[in-house]
Amino acid sequence: MLAPISAIQGSRFVRPLGSQPPAVSLPISNILELKTESDVEQKFIMPFLAHPSFMNIPASWIRTKDYMIPTEIDKIAGKRSGYIPDYSIWYSGIPVVIIEAKSPEYRIEVGLREAQLYALQINKRYPPNVSPIKFVVSCNGEQIAVAAWDSEVEILKFNCAEIQPGTAILAALTNVLGKDAVEEQARALNAHLARRPFFSVQAFLGAKRNIQLGPNSFGDKLLPSLTRFFGNDSDTTPDEVIDRAYVSSDEITGYDAVLETFLRDTSTQHLGIPLKVIQTSKNKASGITEELSKFSQNPKYFSRVQLIVGAVGSGKSTFIRRYYRRLMTADAERKTRWAFINFNDMAGLDGLPEWISKEFIRTFGEMNGIDVYGHDEANRILAVELNRYDRGPAKALKTIAPVDFQKGRVAEAQKVMSEPIEYAQAIARHFGGELGLGIVVVFDNVDRRSRDEQLAIFGAAQWFKGTTRGLVLMNLRDSTFEAHRDEPPLDAFTNAVNFYIRPPRLWQVVRKRLELLMENLADAGDKYNEFSASSYKIRYPASALGEYLMGIYGALFGRTSPVGAKLEAFVAKDVRSALAMFTNIILSPHIPTTQIASVMMSPENRIDEDRIIRALMRGRYLYYNGNSVYCRNILSPSEQDNRQSNFLYMDLLEFLVRRRKEKIDFSQEGYATVATLVARMGQLGYDDEDALRAINTLATWGLLEPESLVADELRSGDAVKAHASAWVHTRFFVSRVEYLVGCSAALRVSSRELAEDLAQRWSQLPANAEFYAHAKIRLLERLRDYFTAEYERRCRRHAFYREAGYGGRTILAAFESALDHLKGGRKSPFIRKVR
Repeated sequence: MLAPISAIQGSRFVRPLGSQPPAVSLPISNILELKTESDVEQKFIMPFLAHPSFMNIPASWIRTKDYMIPTEIDKIAGKRSGYIPDYSIWYSGIPVVIIEAKSPEYRIEVGLREAQLYALQINKRYPPNVSPIKFVVSCNGEQIAVAAWDSEVEILKFNCAEIQPGTAILAALTNVLGKDAVEEQARALNAHLARRPFFSVQAFLGAKRNIQLGPNSFGDKLLPSLTRFFGNDSDTTPDEVIDRAYVSSDEITGYDAVLETFLRDTSTQHLGIPLKVIQTSKNKASGITEELSKFSQNPKYFSRVQLIVGAVGSGKSTFIRRYYRRLMTADAERKTRWAFINFNDMAGLDGLPEWISKEFIRTFGEMNGIDVYGHDEANRILAVELNRYDRGPAKALKTIAPVDFQKGRVAEAQKVMSEPIEYAQAIARHFGGELGLGIVVVFDNVDRRSRDEQLAIFGAAQWFKGTTRGLVLMNLRDSTFEAHRDEPPLDAFTNAVNFYIRPPRLWQVVRKRLELLMENLADAGDKYNEFSASSYKIRYPASALGEYLMGIYGALFGRTSPVGAKLEAFVAKDVRSALAMFTNIILSPHIPTTQIASVMMSPENRIDEDRIIRALMRGRYLYYNGNSVYCRNILSPSEQDNRQSNFLYMDLLEFLVRRRKEKIDFSQEGYATVATLVARMGQLGYDDEDALRAINTLATWGLLEPESLVADELRSGDAVKAHASAWVHTRFFVSRVEYLVGCSAALRVSSRELAEDLAQRWSQLPANAEFYAHAKIRLLERLRDYFTAEYERRCRRHAFYREAGYGGRTILAAFESALDHLKGGRKSPFIRKVR
């Protein structure tokens, strides 16, 4: 089970639904203090339900009014329509108790009647003989009444003042409404909503599901060049890429329409937080140049931790390395010495100061060409320690026992050199203090660690700055900075000037790399390459390879390309992933070489959208098997789920995509806590554990973006938002024929007959062949009928799914849109239907 929502920490969160402060006061039973309906709710009912000495119901089970959906009842209760009860108790997606509050001026029977009528409307939505709401409660501050949902005879009615710990009255109420009673009731209901068997299409495909293909014959010749210029590891970025393929800030353009919602830069918009965008050009980098110059002139005074903020993969590391290599002023270069500490290599937080010191010593020596463990250099570094030894008690040995004196001197040096922290301090003291140089230490790739690790490393950076009196340049993830800038240790930087890296656009990065590749291929002379296209051999000059790649680039990202913006959304601000994706498309065996040849002959031609989608979905595999890092199967449930559903992933994504501009639980737009998401999925009838597992899966897939880039499982208080890739999946992919057909090879469905049928259809396809249009229509019609039946079943079995199950509706609309397209009907209305 999830931890109680009340356990969520952090002042930047708005309390999610159903939560309350950790300390629950005792219910007030003095009628004089309960004057209004709100008094009854907050001062009696909520404490009565949640306090350990009373019903002891976890706060995460209690839902407030905004959780419920208005339901028509009748005129007898004085409510014509749109009635919502004040509280309800839910257990793992099942409503079990309805509670209605009234002010003391109302008779207790009025609230009881309203609650019963609401329970009737909800219970009617469940299968026959399944009535999840067994009891209803009414309280007017003077009395509290408990009744069966369908009985006006068996009613427990007590004076509020008489309900005290240790009384028989409280024991009677606990037997009906207490935590154990509610849990037992809900578990009994689970038998009616028990897990149905789901069947995997892949299981019936057997070994065929993992058949792999090689790269296409065109891409096969490109592997060396693509590896050289499109390698996605920032630690091995070639110097020529840093020098000649860097996208400067004066070249960066904005995003279009909806993508701007997900990908726009917001880190510089926070009032009171000086966060300057680094403006770069071919030879300059504003802001940071001035800071480095000030530090090099007076290292002791300007020693500090300098934050470089930006998204993961936005180019922070590349910028710092480029600045060090090409943009630093001659004066700063002469007066500073640098070290780079790569936090990709950090095993964990244990022994962090020692590890940082070791890496500083190693990289400081390597980058500055200094043998810090050499005899002469070590003697200079340890001059203070050795002079202290020379003047101390050992001084007498210098004359009477010179050998012992020298041995002691060596031992003293070895002692300090064996302690990383002490030796790092000695190195910084020698070069920074004695030689008057500025020590610049780059804490690199910190942004790729989890939120908690980033904050711990930041604390260590403060310590290291103090111990070395250097300038520490530390890259930090933008979401971590935004979320914790008002909390220790980042709050110390409220009035400091820090810098922000604007990530380049995907098409700009790829174009720059291609231009560099073209330059390097220009001297290929008369050498020719060739590749197969259908039954022909295409022969072309190797020197023209870059031009052909540029043509393919235009087919992917040109103005007429239907998928260019979607490809950008996949990788968002992550340059590393962008380069890898372009490489995968070029090499894909699912991009026909006939289309590549067509683009090479005429750049006006383009690669078909469905081919690009197929390449992204299947990679090197013959069938889609769910392993793509770009296209995820959001139509198939996890086999571990307690109550499997084909709609859970889509319902989660729809909740966040539709609220991407709202402040849900967080100061940043679009962020919701895991606890809120689980609660909202419970409203749609999903099991808590299933919802939590799905959230973690979507985060692992990159469709949800955690505020903390955690390596382990997300917790109740962690915040997530929809990634741009979620928008692509819910607003683009899911309505595309290629996506729906491709996913059918990796679905899990509740019909064994359907799973076997889908597997047979795929098995009968010849290698590298695709379904004809009429076969795709029949396949999609079968899937549409299955998903429609699943949707109607879910609406019948879960009270609010028809009203709030946006994910299910989106999927049904997607199938209709895809079938319209295949049948040559009207233009797809999907994007207009589903906002």
